[in-house]
Amino acid sequence: MAAAAAAARHTPHTMKPRLLKAVATGDINLLEQALGLKPSPATAEQGDLSCLDGVTAAGSSALHIAASRGHLELVRTLCAQSPLLIRRRNNLGDTALICAARAGHSDVADHLAERALDENEDGNPTLRATNSGGETAMHEAVRNGHVRVMEKLMARDRALAEVVDGNGVSPLYLAVASNQADMVGILIRESPDGVKSTASFSGPDGQTALHAAIYVNREIGESLQHWEQTLARKVDSYGRTALHYSTLLAQKLEPVELLLGNNNSALAYIQDNEGLFPIHIAAIMGNINVVRKFIEICSDYDELLDNKCRNILHCAVEHGRLMLVRHTCGNPKFLRMMNARDGEGNTPLHLSVKHGRALIFFVLMVDLRVNLDIMNNEGSTPLDVACKIQNDDTLPWLTNTLIIKCLKICEAYGSPCHLAKHLKDNLCSEEKKESSIYANVSQSMFSHSIIILVSSALTLSTGASSPPGVHISEGADASNPVHKVRIAGFWIFMLANTTSVFLSIQTIFLFVFARQTRDRRYLILSAAMFLGAILSTVIAFVVLALDPENRWVKYIFSRLESADVAVPIGLHVATQLWTSKHRWQDISKRIIQAILLIHVVRAFFSEGNVVRNFFPEGNVVRTSMGTVQSLVKSVPAGQQEPCNLTECVITDDAVFLYPT
Repeated sequence: MAAAAAAARHTPHTMKPRLLKAVATGDINLLEQALGLKPSPATAEQGDLSCLDGVTAAGSSALHIAASRGHLELVRTLCAQSPLLIRRRNNLGDTALICAARAGHSDVADHLAERALDENEDGNPTLRATNSGGETAMHEAVRNGHVRVMEKLMARDRALAEVVDGNGVSPLYLAVASNQADMVGILIRESPDGVKSTASFSGPDGQTALHAAIYVNREIGESLQHWEQTLARKVDSYGRTALHYSTLLAQKLEPVELLLGNNNSALAYIQDNEGLFPIHIAAIMGNINVVRKFIEICSDYDELLDNKCRNILHCAVEHGRLMLVRHTCGNPKFLRMMNARDGEGNTPLHLSVKHGRALIFFVLMVDLRVNLDIMNNEGSTPLDVACKIQNDDTLPWLTNTLIIKCLKICEAYGSPCHLAKHLKDNLCSEEKKESSIYANVSQSMFSHSIIILVSSALTLSTGASSPPGVHISEGADASNPVHKVRIAGFWIFMLANTTSVFLSIQTIFLFVFARQTRDRRYLILSAAMFLGAILSTVIAFVVLALDPENRWVKYIFSRLESADVAVPIGLHVATQLWTSKHRWQDISKRIIQAILLIHVVRAFFSEGNVVRNFFPEGNVVRTSMGTVQSLVKSVPAGQQEPCNLTECVITDDAVFLYPT
């Protein structure tokens, strides 16, 4: 019906403008002229009754518009001239009566209801007509809170309260859900001749008006129970009564007491489709006061089990209701539930371990009545469950570790049938852990050995010739103590650097053997070589650092800052930084690479020989002043500066290291 109404919403507008203006403004004279009941002005078109066949674009007739605007006199005239207009529907399936009830015009609705009683269509009174949503005029009056309209309709036809809409919702349910106590009273009130109201109490999903009253108003609930005492036993599509839903209200006893009054204790034993009693739902919600109330009524509360054979303590533990568990452990009445098993054989302690309820676990642990070694249907004790969860990594490590430690401290035992499985799992776990450590350590040594080898080789190649200020000769400076110290430092540096290169090469070869043979001896020997390479590198750079004038550093980096070395290193480091899948895991190595890249790039763009390499024809005439200054070393007046390099040219006050 809704699809048909949607398809008919584009009705051509055929209503005469004069008729539309009359019904919209409530002008009775203009309406009579449009209908031909009065002579029209000489300049206007003469009216006739045929214009009542016209409709608006929404499919509304003149009666629809007049009724929705509340023009009672026009409604009377239209009904008298064309009684069939009462049955007319617009594109939404609304009759004029539904439009009047929705707008709250009680007098118009009463007049239309009176005329509708005389108009029957196929035996169905027009008064009970429904729109595309299955709603009657009563539904619209209740939904919009029009009490006067509802009273008029009930006076005309009390059977209107029995009709439900397309979703199975009755006017009474709408009134209760809207907390309209006066409307509820009218709908369930006896007729003047003392006949009980037959109003429908149905709601969505099979609920009743009492289900809705639990949430809104105690007085409404009392009146409903007094009107229909069987409402408390009615269940919805989930098999739940109003008492089930009353336990959802946090710590509120009034709805529960209302439903359980008048010796209705049998309601506490009604199960829903999942086998849950009302006390189970109260436990799931953690409502301690409600649970106490049910315990007072149900002496066999410990035997109330759901479809999974869970008692209220199982439900409280599984849903993390700590306060209810504490209350249970502190009450001797709950002794039989402390070690009870559910359908899977799990005790409350099993469930606290399984779901990671650490606080609840500790509350149960300190109770001496709790048995720590009960096995479930799989033959697992709480300790077995905790160990299995630890292997599966399904719980936070710290929480599960604390649970295992507590169980072992309290001398909890594992199941004998699980000891072999635990041992196998532990061995597999240790093997995986050792394998992971082996791979990580070996890979780290391999990568760092390559870095040490490259750096040592570069410094060795650049330091093979004596740096500025250090001359290996038997001249006059040979007896100078400072000169001797520099010579000794040079040889120490060369020896340490050479050792670092040699050990790094050995480390790489041993690493390859270790990976191929999986022999730990090669890995241990490789680690020793690696430590030796690191120590040699440290000694070499300590010697550099102890040079008072940093001649070593200046000399080595002046060699490294050549374009022939800078370009390959810069490209290689940049490629490694860009293509690495784990750029930020090894932070130390990435920082070193980034520093080296920055240094090499700076050298690449600052060295004068870069210009010469790229422009060998001498096309470049000018260079930056910074580049020129970097090639000249100032000498104070009156001092001599030694320089034994072949490229060095000494003038009176300067030393040109790279003259052109």
